[in-house]
Amino acid sequence: MYLRASNISIRFPVHGKAAGMADYAPVAGKLGGAVETHDGHRYVHALEDVSIDLRQGDRLAIIGHNGSGKSTLLRVLAGIYIPHSGSVECDRPVSGLFNISLGFRLEATGYRNIVLKGLIAGKSRAEIERALPEIVAFTELGPYLHMPLRAYSQGMAMRLAFAIATAFSSEILLLDEWIGAGDAQFREKVVARMNSFVESAHIVVIASHSAQLLRRVANKAIWLESGRIREAGPAADLIDRYEAEAKQKAREQAALLRGPIRKENIVFSVTQSPTPASNVRYAGEVSWDVTGSGAEAVDVLLVRPDGSQAMFAHGEQVGSAKTGAWLRPGLEFRLLLRDSDEVLASVVVAGHDAMAGKEAV
Repeated sequence: MYLRASNISIRFPVHGKAAGMADYAPVAGKLGGAVETHDGHRYVHALEDVSIDLRQGDRLAIIGHNGSGKSTLLRVLAGIYIPHSGSVECDRPVSGLFNISLGFRLEATGYRNIVLKGLIAGKSRAEIERALPEIVAFTELGPYLHMPLRAYSQGMAMRLAFAIATAFSSEILLLDEWIGAGDAQFREKVVARMNSFVESAHIVVIASHSAQLLRRVANKAIWLESGRIREAGPAADLIDRYEAEAKQKAREQAALLRGPIRKENIVFSVTQSPTPASNVRYAGEVSWDVTGSGAEAVDVLLVRPDGSQAMFAHGEQVGSAKTGAWLRPGLEFRLLLRDSDEVLASVVVAGHDAMAGKEAV
C-alpha cells in the first residue's frame, strides 16, 4: 500500500486589483507562497516541488504556519486540486475529512442526508444501508432524523455530519485538523470514535496546529514553508524544532512591541527565617515586583552551587513563592522574562548569620 506525490507544484491566479499591484512586499514570517508573474499574469505558488512517499503504517504530520500550503497539499492528495506539474499515485481509495458538513441539503431529512453524503463519498447503496443503524445510534438524534436538516440546531447538524464522516473505514485517510463536535458529554464519544477511526487507517496524513495531537498520532513529519518542504524527518524531533523556532519568533515579536525592559524598576529579593525543626536550616520566601519594567510575566529559576538548575516558580508582575527548609547559602535565584533566557535580576543566598532578618538583594 502506498501514497506518493512526486514534485508537486500548484499555483493560483491573482485577479482583480491585486493583479495590477506594482509590487508585493514580503510578509512577516514568510507567510504564503511566492507571487510571480508569467506571460503578464500573476500567480501565487501555493506548492512548489513537493514530494512525499508513504507506505502502510506511516502517519505523516504536516506542520507550518498559516499560508504555508498544508491544506493545499491535503487537497492535492485527495484529488480536489489538480497540480500544474508533478503527480499523485496511490493503490487504494483516498478519503479526506475537511469540511464534514459540505454536501448537506437543508430541505432533506437527516436520513436522506446520510444517503446523499454516503453516495458523494463513493459508497454503494449496500454499504450505506449497512452503516445506517450505527450512524443513527451514534447521533442520538432519534425522531429528528425524520425532519429536514433546516430544523436542526448547529450542534445537532454537527453530530450528524461527524457520524456520517466517520462511519466508513478508510485505508488512506487525510485530516485537516482533528474533528470535534457536540457538547461536553457527546465530545467523549467523539474522541473515542476519532481515535478508533484514525487507528483503523493504514496511512494517515494530518495537518494541525496542535503539537500535542501530532506527537500522539504521527511518526513522520514534513515542515512546509512558503509552499516548499523546508525539512522532513521523525515527527517528534521535527515538531520540537518547529515549536522552538515559533516560540523564539514570538518572543522576538513581543520584544519589538514591548521595547527594552527597564530593569531599574525591578525588585527581587529572598528572605530567610529559622525553622522550628532545625537551628541550621532556614525556610524562606522569594518575592518579585516588575511593575513598570515592561515585563508582563516572569519565571524564577533555581541555580545550585554545582551549576544544576530547576524551575522554581512562575508568576505575573507581582508575586512570591515560599521555599522549604532546603534553603541554604550559595543557592542562586534568577528572575527571567517568561518563556525566555533573559535574566532580569538575580539573588545569591548569603550565610545565615548575614541573612538573619534581612533580605538578599
